[in-house]
Amino acid sequence: MIGIGKDTTLICHVDSLQKEQAIIEVIDKCTVFSTLEDIGAFKDVVIERERIETTGIGHGIGIAHGKVENLEVVQVGLGLSECGIEYAAKDDKPVHFLFVIASSPTRQFEYLKTLSTLLRTLRAPEVREELLSLDELYRCDLSHQGTTPGTIAMRGFVKTHFSWLWEDVLHL
Repeated sequence: MIGIGKDTTLICHVDSLQKEQAIIEVIDKCTVFSTLEDIGAFKDVVIERERIETTGIGHGIGIAHGKVENLEVVQVGLGLSECGIEYAAKDDKPVHFLFVIASSPTRQFEYLKTLSTLLRTLRAPEVREELLSLDELYRCDLSHQGTTPGTIAMRGFVKTHFSWLWEDVLHL
């Protein structure tokens, strides 16, 4: 893996309440994307893809993605938003977990494997139940104290169900 070190940021807090700004914020804040040759082009590709059809799959989840030439591995960042992002999701609910995926057109298998495992995780009944229970804890915390029940629960949820994403990326 090139350019991924212990100080790489894979999860960030999202302040933006609108979809396009939130996607750009995740790309800017999650330093896993800082190794991209043309980060501006990646942002454009992801936003353009999102304009074609929403990647808000429902239950507070968005999975924005784009292709990048010469990328050695699939890169994933996750933005957490207690306030919720207006995302035009399939269920018309705000997005609280915004995954952004960068992959190479020549690494389609790795991309599909990452996406299918992510979706399989999200479809698990216990994960869906936990997502529904989290919905009661969301309280918009623009001060970013990180100590609200929603923030603590969101981070625990991510650690429990999605740590596999970054273990693969970091080769832990």
